[in-house]
Amino acid sequence: MKVIEYFTTDNKEHWLNEMEKCDWGAGQYLHQLLNENSLKRMVGETALVPMLVDGDKLIAFCTFAPLDDIQPTDLSPWIGFVYTFPQYRGHRYAGLLLDYAESIATVMEREYIYISTGHIGLYEKYGYEFYKMDKDIGGEDSRVYRKALAIEGTDKDRRYENGAKWKAEIVKAARENVDMTAYCGFSCNHCFLGEWCGGCRSVFSCCSYGAFHETGKCPNIVCCKEKGIDGCYECNELTECTKGFYQPDNDGANSCKAQAMFIKKYGKEKFFQVHDKLHESYDFKKTQEILGTSVEEGLKILEGLLS
Repeated sequence: MKVIEYFTTDNKEHWLNEMEKCDWGAGQYLHQLLNENSLKRMVGETALVPMLVDGDKLIAFCTFAPLDDIQPTDLSPWIGFVYTFPQYRGHRYAGLLLDYAESIATVMEREYIYISTGHIGLYEKYGYEFYKMDKDIGGEDSRVYRKALAIEGTDKDRRYENGAKWKAEIVKAARENVDMTAYCGFSCNHCFLGEWCGGCRSVFSCCSYGAFHETGKCPNIVCCKEKGIDGCYECNELTECTKGFYQPDNDGANSCKAQAMFIKKYGKEKFFQVHDKLHESYDFKKTQEILGTSVEEGLKILEGLLS
């Protein structure tokens, strides 16, 4: 018996078929959202679906996401769609899923984690406390529970250790066979967030810039997809663009654009070769520390590393 994550599993069709056997209306709705590939658009791009499985049998499932059915809200993250199949109830299996989500939230350094429910006396068993009443997206009253994650102690230490391990597994799986060229021109393979993010083209994109936006999507990604291009480096408006990461008040705008310009001129293969050399030659976290404050200067530095 173990917890696996739907978006990074190899056999999504099988687990969708298992989930479809659920006799709960909300569970059927989750199945529909996953089948239509629309869950992330509703609750956030970093949404996960932890599933407790025994071999090829689905025992229980839930969601862990920036949002749930209380929208709009500043509260985050949320556990939702918690369901255990009838034949497996009475063993507190849901607690294993809750602990999985809570552990990843602890690694994300969240102070609280939230659940929206109509139940009374259920989540209290797992350390949740009633927080407030709120309206869900259907306009109905819902009880909001929360659990404190930031309290120092052995329980937090355990969650942090497990959460780091589980998130690393998610990131590794999310990165398999994925192009690590960021839409804006960065290299996801060389990003200081690489330990925690699957890359902005993956199913687990935790880009710090995208996180500032309500949809969890960086404006550069949205723009590229609307134009049907692979990245900003294919856009004729790149030089003058001030969208998303290229906003003038962003300290990494010019170094990012310099890298996009490099890809435009020399291609992705040369780009990754140059990035490897850059990291061999310098000790830095963010490329703006090395590529300077102008696009021209940054491009010149990158071109100087061409073999």
